[in-house]
Amino acid sequence: MTAWFRDFRYGAWMIVKRPGTSATAILALGLGIGLTTVMFSIVQGALLRGLPFDEGDRILLLQRVNITRPGQRLSVPVDDYLDWRDRQQSFEDLGASAPATIVINDPAGFPERVRAAQISTNALSILRVRPVLGRDFGPADGEPGAAAVALIGHQIWSTRYHGDPSVVGRTIDVGGTPTTIVGVLPDGFRFPQSQDLWRPITLQRAATRGRGQTLRVFGRLKPGVSARQASAEIAGLARQLAETYPENKDLTATAGPYVLREIGDEVVSTLFTMLGAVFGVMLIACVNVTNLQLARAAERTKEIAVRAALGSGRWRIVRQLLAEGLLLSAAGAALGLGIAVAGTGAFMRAIVDTDPPFWIDVRVDPTVVLFVGGITVAAAVVSSVLPGWRVARSDTNAVLKDDSRGATSVRMGLFTRSLVIIEVAASCILLVVSGLMIRSIMATSRVDYPFATKDVFYAQVSLDPGDRDEAGRVLQIEDLEARLSRLPGVRAASLSTGVPGTGSGGGPLDIEGQAYASDDERPQAGRIALTPAFFDVARVRPLAGRVFTAADRLGAEPVVLVDEVFARRYLADGATIGRRLRLGDDKQPWRTVVGIVPSLAGQSQGGQVGAMVFQPLTQTPSTFLYVLASTSGDPLALTAPVRTTVLEVSDKSPVSTPNTLASELWRRGWAFRVFGGLFLMFGLAALFLAAAGLYGVMAFSVRRRTPELGVRMALGATRGGMLRMVLWQGFWRVGLGVLLGLVPGWYLGTLMQALLANVDPADPAVLGTTAATLLAAGLLASLTPALRAASVDPLTALRQD
Repeated sequence: MTAWFRDFRYGAWMIVKRPGTSATAILALGLGIGLTTVMFSIVQGALLRGLPFDEGDRILLLQRVNITRPGQRLSVPVDDYLDWRDRQQSFEDLGASAPATIVINDPAGFPERVRAAQISTNALSILRVRPVLGRDFGPADGEPGAAAVALIGHQIWSTRYHGDPSVVGRTIDVGGTPTTIVGVLPDGFRFPQSQDLWRPITLQRAATRGRGQTLRVFGRLKPGVSARQASAEIAGLARQLAETYPENKDLTATAGPYVLREIGDEVVSTLFTMLGAVFGVMLIACVNVTNLQLARAAERTKEIAVRAALGSGRWRIVRQLLAEGLLLSAAGAALGLGIAVAGTGAFMRAIVDTDPPFWIDVRVDPTVVLFVGGITVAAAVVSSVLPGWRVARSDTNAVLKDDSRGATSVRMGLFTRSLVIIEVAASCILLVVSGLMIRSIMATSRVDYPFATKDVFYAQVSLDPGDRDEAGRVLQIEDLEARLSRLPGVRAASLSTGVPGTGSGGGPLDIEGQAYASDDERPQAGRIALTPAFFDVARVRPLAGRVFTAADRLGAEPVVLVDEVFARRYLADGATIGRRLRLGDDKQPWRTVVGIVPSLAGQSQGGQVGAMVFQPLTQTPSTFLYVLASTSGDPLALTAPVRTTVLEVSDKSPVSTPNTLASELWRRGWAFRVFGGLFLMFGLAALFLAAAGLYGVMAFSVRRRTPELGVRMALGATRGGMLRMVLWQGFWRVGLGVLLGLVPGWYLGTLMQALLANVDPADPAVLGTTAATLLAAGLLASLTPALRAASVDPLTALRQD
């Protein structure tokens, strides 16, 4: 320990002795460690930490899988759940949930639309969670005909009911049903994703197997049982059911960690890909420090040779440089932790309005600190041991006989050139993906929408249908729209089931006169049901035919509008107006196309614009609607008048998420902005570190070659020739690194399709801009050393030799 203490003390003295190069190394390591830690914290908080329950990592999500489409996981019908629960041996118990959105209504406040879930009565015991007030559900609560009861979340209890303990036992209206609150759940509990209210499931087998309600099934593993064993058992039970029941043909089942399965393979793959990509920044930082340590070792060759001559072994010399590297890495880790704390805080603030799953908690926890310690030691070893080993292998006699400052046994040759090329290639990969993300952000966040957005009020409304039939719901919709259109400051108001720019739930459809071999070949299109005033609010006019009128209502001929994308993609074989479509199965009526409107849908991740079909809301009435109102003033000033108007039409109908349409569309693109911003930081850090590394290598090379350059100048080399020579040496290294990095950058982009919208991973603009940026940065980094080389005085240089 005394020897290590001396090494650390001497290493600290060497760091202080060279403050410029030491600060460069610490900054490089701080950026690498900080950005890597931010991304690891995101992966840890979103995926790896798991559910925040007792032994939450032992809770698995069970899903069905169609063996003809193995990548598509399905929810579970009640029949399968009950059979699995009765036959399985791997889990302590199996529970189930079914998320929903409902409206609660009581004298405590305005009607409120909340995210809710039905859960099996054993769910909380499986999760090992107990209410902080009241009781859990009991088996009797899930029996048919049982009194309606509910558990509420801590957030609703605190905000709507102001933390009143007497809320337990209170009866409120939940989705039109008088329901008794029997308990309050702990703060932070929002299982299965972001729920605030829970009701018990009544589990009854359907008349036809596989029909009826579907569930998300979860279970807690028994002690000693692995997830793989449990998944194999569930797959075996699914095979037994497939052999017994024709309805289960081609179906198997699987089980896996709840969080990973709930988030989905695509997002999990994207986050781990990003974590792997940011290690590129860490790699570049380590390469920079390695080159720095090599340069410092080269300058200290004679000192180390004297040590070796006095009896220091190779390990002793390597240990000295390792101690210095550990001190540099520790300082870089301190800077990196500061970056990580700021970065994770910024990430949580960025997603707070997106209602993320309740388990996502991105912070610097002990696991993250342990991770930082690991990569700190790894960085020190990678950046110090190799330079130390190279200098320790030097021929002591040759070094001591060599009086030249320009020639030593430690050469900054092929190895350092290779490290620079690796830096540039890694930077190229990160810059390619950063460019793709920036293009995606621009495409999704700065779209010039073909409809009005800035002066349009937006909100969601859940109308209480009461005991109205379809005709009554149509009258209710028309009454609400008429009242909204008469509000002061409103130019036009409409109701719809979807928002322009994003589309709505879609599916397959049929075109009269066309036959399809399978459902996969049927045309696919998004669908929005809307009132005639929708196009006045959006300020859109038909391209052909007409838009809807008040006459397009129940009892009239069923009609639709299609957008120009649908017409071009599916109806290009003839006239569009007058064609007939059937939306859904063969029980749906044929609907006549009466007009073509401009495309209002967003683009898919592959850059393809989605096709859209529009239906009259008064022919397909719905209770969950969007309010869109074109205004002459501040759209948000309508919030209170709209809420009052809705209550006048239906006193149990909440208005939620009031906003401007422009802000709502911006909010929905949060993932592209947040993760795009992260990649932008990764790319800029990589570019900075690569340029700094190239500059350091070129500057050191020029300094070490000063005598050689002096000889060249004395023999007639021109300053222009010297300038071109040094610039070329830097340029070809950058060029080779760019060539090596473009293809992996493109491939990484293909793995991140979940975060790339409207952008092709092989986008020539991104690839070309990346190459040009790196080449320009390489030339700028080489320019100062090249100018220094061109200004060498032959006499001064030769005297140094």
